[in-house]
Amino acid sequence: MTTVYIIVKYLTFVGAYMKGFFEQLSCRVYEVLIEDGRYLTATELCGHVEHEIIKKRSVSFGVCFFPFLFNLILGLVFVSVGSMNVYFLGEFFTYNKGIVHILNFVFLWLGISMLTNLFPQIEDALTLRELIYGKNTNIVLKILAAPIFAVLYCGAFLERWGITFLTSIAFSLAVPSIYATFLPSLIGAMQ
Repeated sequence: MTTVYIIVKYLTFVGAYMKGFFEQLSCRVYEVLIEDGRYLTATELCGHVEHEIIKKRSVSFGVCFFPFLFNLILGLVFVSVGSMNVYFLGEFFTYNKGIVHILNFVFLWLGISMLTNLFPQIEDALTLRELIYGKNTNIVLKILAAPIFAVLYCGAFLERWGITFLTSIAFSLAVPSIYATFLPSLIGAMQ
């Protein structure tokens, strides 16, 4: 398990590094003490920062959610540009050696790298679960937080096994079809 996790993290080192950076930035914003700030270590902390145990619900949510959101936005931008040019416009099958051709593949790899490294550590997700679904939380907050928590919690387990790498590749293959489905209706609605 750890070997596959570390191999995927090093294959997608840019996304792992950015995830660690955004985690450290979130910890600094919420004034959470960082114990180990190395982003790329050959342990289960690869792509994450080690921080103190968080005891406040809003801080735990912020440290889990905002790095996810920032990596998601960057990943969607890079994957959109790369996959549209590589898969949809046929750059994959041409032998053009220009800089634009190479940049399309770099953008695709950067997007896959960012989307692979979205989710928090399992320990952070479990802490968030304890704080949200504890005894002192009202039912409305539990219901409102359920979809976001489910994505973060399930994604943390999938990332530990390297499955997010496969899902990111599959998503990059599906992006042109998604755009082809929704873009004409959006353009028609704007006219």
